[in-house]
Amino acid sequence: MLTVVISSIVLNGPIGDTTQLPVDLIPEITVPSIDYIAVEEENIERDVKGGKYCFAIPNEVSVTPKSHGVWEKLPNGKMRWSLRVNCDNGVSMNVGFGRYEMPESGSMVISDETREFEIRPFTAEDNKDHGELWTPIIPSHEAVIEIVVDRNEKNALSNQIELTAINPGYRGFKSENFAGSSGACNIDVLCEEGDDWWDVIPSVGVYTLSGYWTCSGAMVNNTAQDYTPYFLTANHCGVTNSSDSSIVVYWNHHNSYCRTPGSGASGGNGNGPLNQFTSGSTMRATRSYTDFTLTELSSSPNTSWGVTYAGWSRQTNGGSGAGIHHPSTAEKRISFPDYMNPSGEFYNVNWAEGTTEPGSSGSPLFDGNHRIVGQLCCGSASCSSDTNDYYGRSFGLSWSYLDDWLDPTGSNVQYLDTLGDEPVVIGACCIGTSGSCVNIAESNCNAGGGTWMGEGSSCDAGDCEPVVMGACCIESTGQCIDIEESTCNAGGGTWMGENSSCDAGDCDQNDCPTDTNGDGITNVTDLLYVVAEWGAGSSSNADVNGDGTVNVSDILEVVAAWGSCN
Repeated sequence: MLTVVISSIVLNGPIGDTTQLPVDLIPEITVPSIDYIAVEEENIERDVKGGKYCFAIPNEVSVTPKSHGVWEKLPNGKMRWSLRVNCDNGVSMNVGFGRYEMPESGSMVISDETREFEIRPFTAEDNKDHGELWTPIIPSHEAVIEIVVDRNEKNALSNQIELTAINPGYRGFKSENFAGSSGACNIDVLCEEGDDWWDVIPSVGVYTLSGYWTCSGAMVNNTAQDYTPYFLTANHCGVTNSSDSSIVVYWNHHNSYCRTPGSGASGGNGNGPLNQFTSGSTMRATRSYTDFTLTELSSSPNTSWGVTYAGWSRQTNGGSGAGIHHPSTAEKRISFPDYMNPSGEFYNVNWAEGTTEPGSSGSPLFDGNHRIVGQLCCGSASCSSDTNDYYGRSFGLSWSYLDDWLDPTGSNVQYLDTLGDEPVVIGACCIGTSGSCVNIAESNCNAGGGTWMGEGSSCDAGDCEPVVMGACCIESTGQCIDIEESTCNAGGGTWMGENSSCDAGDCDQNDCPTDTNGDGITNVTDLLYVVAEWGAGSSSNADVNGDGTVNVSDILEVVAAWGSCN
């Protein structure tokens, strides 16, 4: 039940082109507070039974621009409709539109209450055959919905947009409580253990379903190799003909650097982005035996994100491989098995490095050739439990359910390799200024906030050497900037050396340059220092006359200034 319902309002006063209506003036719908004790009890029971991972509380509503919110008439002739949705103790918020047919002129932005976090605009391009739209999360207890439309399409918008779900989150997705993280034994994909797996790491995503469930999954290739956006996950994750349109898949949600496995940092929240997402799908095939679902996303991931389409194998493969997954909605991790033994409808997997957790369900198991052989069904493995996981052998035992979609050419091939937007080119990715380096593709480096050093570069070749910073003095402007030497020199500045800094006053004007040691007196100590620095350049403060060389003229300057600087 909604605790606050406010009817639609119209404001006719002029509003500046760049001025937004203050948030506190926007009508608000408030859903009930979250009972954290009750949901924790439900989560414990669900996790024991191996159920889906729940992160939010669903609230059914029926809200349209006719019934709620506020309309504004803008100076440019357009109309803007605004509404707030709130849960006072939630840690995140997402919403679902059971009816979404945006007019051609329409554009919808959803943000937090500060408007500092904003989801990309939704437009008529997001209109899909299933007629719904489900949004990614807002990392706040409150979301602001704003739609701008041409005045002549205001009525169309009111009849074609209906908000039907408000879903406040209580854990996961980097929330401040403990459940936003994953076990410390997990391995970030940017650790060196993942270096050889970057052809398939980008294929794996974490997704939400119906605004409150979450699982993992992967894009898969088909024999036409035509980039049809097929997404493989587990049957028990709940993607059905009635829920498939509510899926929201996040791509490249991985930490920007390797957190040492077993460390406190590895067990805490990471910094992976959540701004690359695909919303909506149509379920194509599913089977409880081998526990798989194949759904076709409503649109392909943006090519600039570097998402690949994983290959697969129908052959029975044991031995080496890897699992790539999103435990507890956290940043992407990679795990390596002691063994992966086929037995009945599953691969029995025991982990040598890493593990899985609730939320990893549906994630792919790759063989040693980097081809998917199954998806995670169930198991009790964790950082504290060295027990088996079970992956459904869908490609080997449920092929008759998959072949219409994954083998449209009728080739009957036993395996297929991974398809990328283009050949995967690996190079050195430099993280920050400390010299941290990992060999990955450019798009994945950029997604993690790194600097890609180009094709042919390599961490082993030292292409990510630490950047040495120092104070750069700009004489013409009197400025001081902490930058590297080459950049300082290129800009005509004077670099004061490694470990110098503007905060330390290394570019401050010296009113007594002959007092080289700063004791307030020009004396024999300064004279001896000039002699010791003989021949040095302008970076030495023994160059008291600033001509670029320490020589006899500097000695004469010291002698002439002998005594107190005052």
